[in-house]
Order: sequence, then C-alpha cells, then structure tokens
Amino acid sequence: MNEERGHYLRQLGMLYRRLRIERKLRQRDVAVRLGVSVDTVRAMERGAGSVAIETWLALAELLGVARPWEKLLQVPVDPFEEYDRKRKEEAWLEKTRVRR
Repeated sequence: MNEERGHYLRQLGMLYRRLRIERKLRQRDVAVRLGVSVDTVRAMERGAGSVAIETWLALAELLGVARPWEKLLQVPVDPFEEYDRKRKEEAWLEKTRVRR
C-alpha cells in the first residue's frame, strides 16, 4: 500500500475510533454488531488496508456517518459511455482537422 493511501486509512481509522468512543461503544460491541472479530475492529482503527471495504461501509453505517460514503460512491457518468463519447469526439476532430 502506498504512503498516501495508508495515511488516509489511518485518518479514517482514528475518526471511526473517536466516533465509537463518543457513542460509548466498546470494540467488542462493534465487532458483534458487524459480525467480525475484535481484532478486525482494532485493525480498522489502526487504518489497516487488509479490511474489506464492505466492513468499512458497515462500520460507517453503524456509527451514523454513511452519508459521506453515499455521496462518494455515486457515479455521475457511466465510464464506458464517457470513453465512447471521447473516442467519437477524437474521431470527429481527426476528420475535421485542417491539413497543410
């Protein structure tokens, strides 16, 4: 895992830990609700990249911070449609280009 991603995961883990503590939840309580081990919850709070994204999303929902994830995960444009559009545009530009 590169340094930048590791930094973001550690920040996310610290945020989740702070939210868990504010809600007076123990790691064991969170683990039971998520259906994972306490070690997994500890790893997430340390920012481990080996935890499944599904577990990160479930924890966000449990802690009541799923809204930012929902916004992030909205795909405004189908990437395949965007690729096709760009290819058509490039082809059109190639045809209309003035040659000397």
